[in-house]
Amino acid sequence: MNFGVIGAGNGGQCMAGYLSLLGHSVKLHDKDADRIRQLKERKQIRLEGKVTGVADLDLITSEIQEAIAGTEIIMVVTTADSHFDLAIELAPYLHKEQIVVLNPGHTGGALEFLHTIQQHGCFSPPIIAETQDLLFSCRSASPGVIQVSGIKQVMDIAALPSEQISYTADLFKDIFPQFRARPNVLYTSLNNFGAMIHPVPTLLNAGRIETNQTFDYYGDGITKGIAHVVEQIDQERLAIGKALGVELTSILRWQYEAYGVKAASVYEALTKNASYKGIKAPSKLETRFLTEDVPCGLVPLASLGKLLNIEMPITNAFIETANSVLQIDYWKEGRTLERLGFQKEEFKEFIKVIS
Repeated sequence: MNFGVIGAGNGGQCMAGYLSLLGHSVKLHDKDADRIRQLKERKQIRLEGKVTGVADLDLITSEIQEAIAGTEIIMVVTTADSHFDLAIELAPYLHKEQIVVLNPGHTGGALEFLHTIQQHGCFSPPIIAETQDLLFSCRSASPGVIQVSGIKQVMDIAALPSEQISYTADLFKDIFPQFRARPNVLYTSLNNFGAMIHPVPTLLNAGRIETNQTFDYYGDGITKGIAHVVEQIDQERLAIGKALGVELTSILRWQYEAYGVKAASVYEALTKNASYKGIKAPSKLETRFLTEDVPCGLVPLASLGKLLNIEMPITNAFIETANSVLQIDYWKEGRTLERLGFQKEEFKEFIKVIS
């Protein structure tokens, strides 16, 4: 098939290389002209680790229209906080014969993306799908060289409209056998584990990060106390699922399903996961662990909690802490229900329709 991959960071390069190695036609886009220049100079993407091979791409470009022209499937592999602007940019060029997959959508990604392209002139929208997380755990040694440390064993995927998930999942069954079709985007959006395991340890290690200490994010940065807070914030998320009648997965269960990690506690699971070994903590607090996971993870979860009258003191506290540390108001900048295209009563009706 013909793929356009939007985003040439670690995940995007890995996705493009993986699809090419499977024999598909791949175009790779990034808005960073210098990154595109470096990738063009190298001409190929080398994958090492859990996936090995040297991949040739059909096109590497900073022009988004070129990247999606003639493509059947558009794999968006960018941070979730860029989905809004990206949807505006893509809106004039998208059509109903395509599928857009957000890898991942985080919480509310597909809803925000569909609402935004419709607001900006896309009147015959494609299927918008989202995964709950990025399939690959990967890092880049240099432009065009990707170390793949892990591939998740299972990955939930859902679509808008919901009834298109069987068609969408069938397209990917030979490419990504890990994809597990879910009834609707509540499952993928509410099983966003980055919102649990990124903001809490980052903010509770803020002193180490700001004093330029180098440490393993999971192995050293997650203590038993920090893991306990992660588990508490996860319980608030699970309460939302219970109120909506959606059977969600706990972090502990997810570690087993996705990575095969058998553990008795969240602390043990996060610190013994082999796919996390060697992942360093961010070098600054302006990291996607906050700038992505707070507005596109914690904020929409907190908005849902408020709508459902669920107390979420830990979630709210970490949003406020991130606001204070980064000097930004994520209650305004994040994915509120209004940003997703709903007023409160409308969202209640939407839940009834897709549940």
